[in-house]
Amino acid sequence: MNETDLILEGMEQQNAFPPFSARECSQTLTLLPGGSLRRTINGELIRVGGNAHQKFCSIITCKDHMTPAFGNFWAGSLVKVVCIQTLTQMIPALASCVVLERDPLKVRVQDIKGAEILSLRSEGKNVFLPSEFPGGFVTYHPWLVMLVKTYRLETDEWGAIVGWTLELEEK
Repeated sequence: MNETDLILEGMEQQNAFPPFSARECSQTLTLLPGGSLRRTINGELIRVGGNAHQKFCSIITCKDHMTPAFGNFWAGSLVKVVCIQTLTQMIPALASCVVLERDPLKVRVQDIKGAEILSLRSEGKNVFLPSEFPGGFVTYHPWLVMLVKTYRLETDEWGAIVGWTLELEEK
């Protein structure tokens, strides 16, 4: 039974969530400052930096009844995360394929009127669209390869609640 869409895998273990350890989680994705904003000699604001530095930081929090299996997680540990937070990209009209920013787990495509498009074919980051697609949006749960920055565990003994916070940064 899956209690959450969140999947967290260390490189030596499968999912890090025993039962009753990851219900009602929340996740924040924040842009990692990659590059910087600078003014040109004409006063125009521009971004200086390459696309390779466009990465995310993530904070995942949860309160449940068990602790997750964080025993082998230390600062710098490599983990694969299927995010709770979704990413959405626009799809232009008549596009035959859209290339996603990150590897997806679940993909959902809606046309410009909000109708869901079923039976799509996808390969890696490529999602193939029906002919004469009128434009719309693709939403997906990204797989991110991240490093553990830190985590915190807390327990309310009398309330029988265990809380945890995990801070991650995309590799």
